[in-house]
Amino acid sequence: MITVNEILNLSLFKNFKILTGREYLSNSVTTAVILEYESSRINYAGYCFGYFVLISYFFAQTNPELVNGSIKKLIQKKVSGIAIKLLPEEELPPDIIKCARDNHVPILTFYDEFMEDLIININESMKTRAQYIIHEEKLNHILEASCDKNQAVTIAREINPAFKETIISAVLIPKKESTNLKVHTFFDTLMYHRSKLETPTSWSFIKSAHNIVLVCSFDKEESPGSIKLHYIRDLLIQNGFSCEDYYIGYDDEILKLADIKESIKKSYSAAELCKFKQTDSLSYKYIGVYKYSLILLQDEILHKEIQNRIAVIQNYDKKHNSDLMKTLNSFVKNNGDYSATSAECFQHTNTIRYRIQKIYELLDLDENEGYEETRILVRCYHLMDD
Repeated sequence: MITVNEILNLSLFKNFKILTGREYLSNSVTTAVILEYESSRINYAGYCFGYFVLISYFFAQTNPELVNGSIKKLIQKKVSGIAIKLLPEEELPPDIIKCARDNHVPILTFYDEFMEDLIININESMKTRAQYIIHEEKLNHILEASCDKNQAVTIAREINPAFKETIISAVLIPKKESTNLKVHTFFDTLMYHRSKLETPTSWSFIKSAHNIVLVCSFDKEESPGSIKLHYIRDLLIQNGFSCEDYYIGYDDEILKLADIKESIKKSYSAAELCKFKQTDSLSYKYIGVYKYSLILLQDEILHKEIQNRIAVIQNYDKKHNSDLMKTLNSFVKNNGDYSATSAECFQHTNTIRYRIQKIYELLDLDENEGYEETRILVRCYHLMDD
C-alpha cells in the first residue's frame, strides 16, 4: 500500500501538478490502473477507494462527453486519486473539479510522462515497500523477549541471506521530525541504489518505525577493527544518506550474528542518548550511567513511577509558585554541588539547601540517599520527556 502523496515523491512524478484535493493526498492506494475508455462505457464495477487511475484527456477533442463522463463516474466511485494527461493549455470543466472536491478525490495533471512507465514506477515502489515492511516485522520479532539466539539467526538471514558470521549495527534517528512518508521515500531511493549493485550485500538497512537500523556483517578476518564509525559513515554516504541529518548510535563491539538482538538494542540506546544530548553520533560503550537509566525506562511500572514522582514536584511548584524542579535540574547537572547550583540559579546557598530538603521531604527520601535517587529520577525523566 502507498498514499497519493508518496506516489508524488516517486522519481517519475516530480513534475506532476495538483489540480485539486491537496488535503486528500493521504488517501491510500492499493491498485494503479490506466483507464481505457472503450472498455469503460459499460460499467465501472470494481473501481473504488484504493484505486489510483491514470487517464489521457487527449480523447476529449473527439468525444468530450465520454471523457468527462468517465472522469465524473470515477470520482463518484470515490477512487483514491486520478492523474490526467493534459495539454499545458487545457483546463478541466469546473463541474468535474467541484465533483472531485465534493467526493474528496485529488486530481493531478501531467503531460510528458508515459502512462505505462508511471504504472511500473508505482508498482515497483509498492513491491519494494512490501518487502521492507516485511523486514520491519521480522526485525520486531528479533527484538522480542521470547526470540532466542537460534531464532534470531534464522530470522536475520530471512532479511538478508548474505549476512556473515559477525556483525556491528547502527541506529539512525532523524534530527528533524520524521514521518512514514519521509522514511518510505528514503527506502524507495535506497532500493534503487541496491538494484544497481551486481552482487548481494552483506549489510542491510531495515525500517524501524520512523527510524533506520543498519546491520553490517563480516567474516572474522574482514572486521573493521577500530574504525567502525568511519566504516558506518562511508556506507551511509554511499547509499545516499546525509549523515548530519541523523543521530547515529552504534554498538562498538563486534558480536556474532546470533547476538543481533543485543547489538541492535545497544545501538538504539546510543541513538536515543544522541538525541537527548544533541550530539551527532555515539557508541554504546560511551553512554556511561545512562545505560541504566534507559533500562529503567523500558520497565512499564518504573516508567509510571518516574512520571508520578516528578509530578509531585511539578504540582508543588504550580501550587506554591516555587522553583523546586528548576533547582533540582541544576543540582543534578552540577553533581550535587550546592555552591555551583547556587551560582547557576542566582539564589543563596541556604535557599538551595532548603529547596533540596523540601524535595526530599515531598518524595519521602532519606537525606543520605536523596541525591543518588533524585539524580537517577531526573535523568530518567529527561530521557523519557525527550
